[in-house]
Amino acid sequence: MIETGSDALTQYQEERLASFSKERRVENPIIFTGDSIVEFFPLKKFLGRDYPLLNRGIAGTDSVWLLEHFEEQVLDYQPEKLFISIGVNDIGRAYPVSDIVNRMAELIGQVQIFLPRTSLYIESVLPVNEAQAYSDKVKIRNNATIKDLNQRLASLPGIEFIDLYELLLDSKGQLAEIYTTDGLHLNQEGYARLAPALKAYIEN
Repeated sequence: MIETGSDALTQYQEERLASFSKERRVENPIIFTGDSIVEFFPLKKFLGRDYPLLNRGIAGTDSVWLLEHFEEQVLDYQPEKLFISIGVNDIGRAYPVSDIVNRMAELIGQVQIFLPRTSLYIESVLPVNEAQAYSDKVKIRNNATIKDLNQRLASLPGIEFIDLYELLLDSKGQLAEIYTTDGLHLNQEGYARLAPALKAYIEN
């Protein structure tokens, strides 16, 4: 089953995007942007309250959305470091992997032009659990396509690729149930598992 949007989701996304401009400005922030995996990540809890962390994740978005809204979601804030985690919803909408990679290359190009001093990190798309019990949420997302996308993202020039995929796997190569709420999204244990790997790049 292909992932589809809704009027309610679109309204939520637009409202969350608009809310960013109302927040107190932070100098040289460290921005995490992407989809719900980012939005639901308690950054300060797991990565540290002493860092100027900004969560610019918006649930349900994909690389099409991020490319269209990159200026107000990221560029306007002139981050010192930028972490992008996007792509799993593209796969859910059956976008060709080559198209996803091309859009990511466009995003990288914008960072190089408009944020030449920003350190850019692309995070791997995380695994899903393909068990039947999670099919209503996971839909057509699958780990073979995710691994293909990750391999291509890792080869893009001008970035540092952070491979988080295997950190969350069980013995069967699926997103481990101890780390997920629904086969797609992470629970607190899942975010805690990722935190040390990400924090190493924040502190570097």
